[in-house]
Amino acid sequence: MNTKSLLDQYLSKDTRITERDSGNGYKEVCDLDTGDCYTVRMKDGLIERVDNTMKLNRTLKVETPQGVKTLLNG
Repeated sequence: MNTKSLLDQYLSKDTRITERDSGNGYKEVCDLDTGDCYTVRMKDGLIERVDNTMKLNRTLKVETPQGVKTLLNG
């Protein structure tokens, strides 16, 4: 079964979504009605919402009048 038919069956309504394959079994699914996007993984016919904490944190060293400071984004 595909993602749309599983969501339609679970929500008992016709959903309007787009899907984009992210690799390794992950998909980005966006609801066209609400604009919400989620990363999901399907396993054994079940849809699992994946926590979107797969971010790369970078550090940046800046020089200030008080000295060198390290900033972290993310």
